Amino acid sequence: MRRAVRTGRVIREVLLTVLALGGVACIVLVILAFTGGYSLIMFKTGSMAPVIPAGSVALVQQVSAGEVAVGDIVTVDRQDALPITHRITSITDGPSAELRTITMRGDANEVDDPAPYTVSDVRIVRGSVPHLANVIVWFGNPWVLGGITIGAAVLVTWAFWPREPRAVPPEKVETEDKPTTRKERRAAGIVVVGLIIASSTTIWAPQPALASSDILTLSSDLASGTTYALDAVDPLNWHVTVNAASAPDDGNLTVDLTANGSPDLALNTEVRSCEIDWTATGCDRGERVLQDNGPLPLDGTWASLLNQPTPASAHLRISLTATSDADTASASATVTVRATAGQEVADDTINGGDDLPPTGGQSWLILAAPAAVLVGLGVALLVAAKRRRK
Repeated sequence: MRRAVRTGRVIREVLLTVLALGGVACIVLVILAFTGGYSLIMFKTGSMAPVIPAGSVALVQQVSAGEVAVGDIVTVDRQDALPITHRITSITDGPSAELRTITMRGDANEVDDPAPYTVSDVRIVRGSVPHLANVIVWFGNPWVLGGITIGAAVLVTWAFWPREPRAVPPEKVETEDKPTTRKERRAAGIVVVGLIIASSTTIWAPQPALASSDILTLSSDLASGTTYALDAVDPLNWHVTVNAASAPDDGNLTVDLTANGSPDLALNTEVRSCEIDWTATGCDRGERVLQDNGPLPLDGTWASLLNQPTPASAHLRISLTATSDADTASASATVTVRATAGQEVADDTINGGDDLPPTGGQSWLILAAPAAVLVGLGVALLVAAKRRRK
């Protein structure tokens, strides 16, 4: 019995210590983001390979343009396009004292970017970790985040749960289960603070900037790889922006769509384009139909949506509806959009299904994370207060 109690205490302390370290890391990262100008970017293309391969995550810090030098890897924000992260090849003075004009080139590219950048500040790369982007996306899934937080809430409740001291001989005191130690409470407190801060920043902080190639970017308003509920009448609108404004003028921008999934699912799609970004009310200028509403084969066949000379850009709305066989509990499909320009390829994928609960980052799931921790802590403290009054 005493061995089991001792083992339980060891497990509790180890788990609380691990979670406390995670809480400290969350707190430190948030402090760095707000005070040091640090942020994360994810690389979807390999223009900086082999130093920063596709799928990497880089830590960047915002600095003034006067602080960087030739050879530094920096992220530059661009108007009406995603940021670009390349190595500086030259720096000259700009039109004013705080401005610099820089040229950049991806390590995997043979020539500099098509045009120089005049900037007052940039984000310099402080370090990168390859293949971490998929891990971050996975942990950003609301169900994963919720499961981890609920588990932490249970552990916090366990740590703070009041325990009745047992009358035992003095020599056996150390071997029996004792009330939660100050060390354990401190660790649990750090877990609570860290999870609340991490969850809050998940709600309100902008998504990490998506690094892009120098001639092609693709962005979406839906979380990549996430599963969304598809209705038979009310469509899921997937807005995709493709920018090839810097692509050579002797090529083409092509956009294609494909799907794979259960044969029991009837997936329909309609694709429209707009000259400018789509708004909550629709397209304000130049709307046209690229593909009429109709079945989308689930056999992996690529359907051409757009083919036009570069430089070019496209603002697409892909509307998806679905029904499944009445005898099938649920059916799902994977839908991928792919853009190609100047030998660069960018794509994005979402999952959809009939009668599936939506999991696209609902705020109530994120709010449930700190709430679960606080509820567990509150229950334990209430029980302790009642026992003290007896």
